[in-house]
Amino acid sequence: MTIAVVHKDSPEGRAAIVHGARESVNRREQLVVLHVLDDVNVPDTDEDSAALRGEIQSALDAGGFAQTPWELRTTEHDGDPVTALVELVDAVEADLLIVGTRRMSPIGKFLLERPLQRLLLEVEVPILVVKEPLPTE
Repeated sequence: MTIAVVHKDSPEGRAAIVHGARESVNRREQLVVLHVLDDVNVPDTDEDSAALRGEIQSALDAGGFAQTPWELRTTEHDGDPVTALVELVDAVEADLLIVGTRRMSPIGKFLLERPLQRLLLEVEVPILVVKEPLPTE
């Protein structure tokens, strides 16, 4: 059983990673973080991979899940990152996909983000959408 989380370096992306870690601990399932590389013309270097792993581990540390084991899976896209992400979800045989999203106005909720709409329609596993946390005062 696998919990897959879409990585995005943003407040909502970090919230999704923390929620994914919580789900993997509670369900005793594997946590896999998915990342689609933006530029296929730039080779993925060890430095880039280390920086990406550092971002993910920082999110887990801040969320109280520093010791949670996880795996990173990356892929490149040829102009369509959503299709690449759908294929990556299939490849890891995820049982649940967790995606972060911004808080939206009522109109924004109606329209949703286009990539999120496509994921909801194209991914065959349940999807949990996590909102970014409210700012603390």
